Amino acid sequence: MGETKTRLNRLFRKTNSLSTIKPSKLDSLDEMEREILGDDANQDLSVKERLERLVAATAEKPLSKQRHPPETPSLTTLDHVLDGGLDIENDCGIYFQIDRSYPLHHHHGSLSLRRLTEVSGETLSILTGSGNEIDLGRTLFLDTETTGLAGGSGTCAFLVGLGFVKDSQFIVRQLFMRDYDEEAAMLTGLTGLLQCYDSLVTYNGKTFDIPLLESRFILARQNSNFENFPHFDMLHPARSLWKARFSSCRLSELEYVLLGLEREGDVPGHLIPDLYFNFLRNGDARRIASIFTHNRYDILSLAALTVAAADMLEEGHEPQNPIDDYSLGKLFEKSEQAERSMKHFSRALASGLSGSARRQSLHDLAEHHKRRGEWNEATQMWEELTTEPSMEGVQALAELAKYQEHHCHNFEDAFRCSKRALKMIEETYTLPLKFRERCQKAFLHRQRRLERRLASAKRKTV
Repeated sequence: MGETKTRLNRLFRKTNSLSTIKPSKLDSLDEMEREILGDDANQDLSVKERLERLVAATAEKPLSKQRHPPETPSLTTLDHVLDGGLDIENDCGIYFQIDRSYPLHHHHGSLSLRRLTEVSGETLSILTGSGNEIDLGRTLFLDTETTGLAGGSGTCAFLVGLGFVKDSQFIVRQLFMRDYDEEAAMLTGLTGLLQCYDSLVTYNGKTFDIPLLESRFILARQNSNFENFPHFDMLHPARSLWKARFSSCRLSELEYVLLGLEREGDVPGHLIPDLYFNFLRNGDARRIASIFTHNRYDILSLAALTVAAADMLEEGHEPQNPIDDYSLGKLFEKSEQAERSMKHFSRALASGLSGSARRQSLHDLAEHHKRRGEWNEATQMWEELTTEPSMEGVQALAELAKYQEHHCHNFEDAFRCSKRALKMIEETYTLPLKFRERCQKAFLHRQRRLERRLASAKRKTV
């Protein structure tokens, strides 16, 4: 009531007489009556009576509450944003699970998921470098969404995405804990699925996802199957195949450049922990659906890029970019596939490859020829490398010096190669310091030995 009197005094500048109100003030009084009394307003009464009615009305129903009724925000539940989700119950409790199915003729970007059933195990054994053949039809593709990237016992995986082939479909199954008390049940569900498949594919999983999950299993006092489970981390062959060509080997970058796939409205990965924490605080799931979509795309892209990498290793595959031939040469060299390594290095050089990739191809191909005793081919490549100052140029001069000294017994040419190398080291400041120091020490030692051998040969001729 005091609030209403204050407002009336302010509006009408109350004096000793309540009956002396100007017409302009009466307009304000009419407006207030319509606002507070509605249809009960009566302008036939005196001003004093009208004011008393207003005071009495607002005493029963406070004006501030009448004008600003409280609003209760409506929350969006998980069921409203994710159709088809289920509560899964096991001995450890309950968690949320949702499946999405894709027919094998579905294309993720430019690649058909049917290729998952066609890639040979031998090709995958070369790709993984493990020597173990992998059947992608019996493989789980795993990716997690976590409460942070720092790792440690305080970080947990609140969403585990798994992709697998089943009954002519590619299934993406996502296990989600709606709160921390659902973690043990979610991990139990993960263990059950792991037992149904033969191997695991991740992207940076050896460094992040799997160690994180193993720590969560330990904290939940459960046993994980990861230790004896064949695990293939696609990040490493992806770097071997595409790092020389692309500035970034992030999964989202590779899916764009290799699969022609551009995500629309994708949530940035660094925002995902905050979105989950907001869901824990207020239970509103409106932004949670974007995390599930992001994770589902990661699983599909992981499967598609595994196939794309394996396709590059197939016999008869001819890369359109010469830098890919260089990368394939390095990969086959690492897996001790000498013939295929030499083939790709030779193709890279023939296609006009330039820069450091050309120098590295020449260096590695010369090494192959050296092992095979093909000295003419090896020395031609070493000579080409010495035409410009570089690490490979210094290494080539070392090889030429050894060839002349030990194979040809030409000590003078070997000495000249050592002298050229020392000059290149001294004048090329872009060479790494440790490399310069190590090579300079080795060449000075070689030079002293050659000087003694030259002096000894000279004495014999006298």
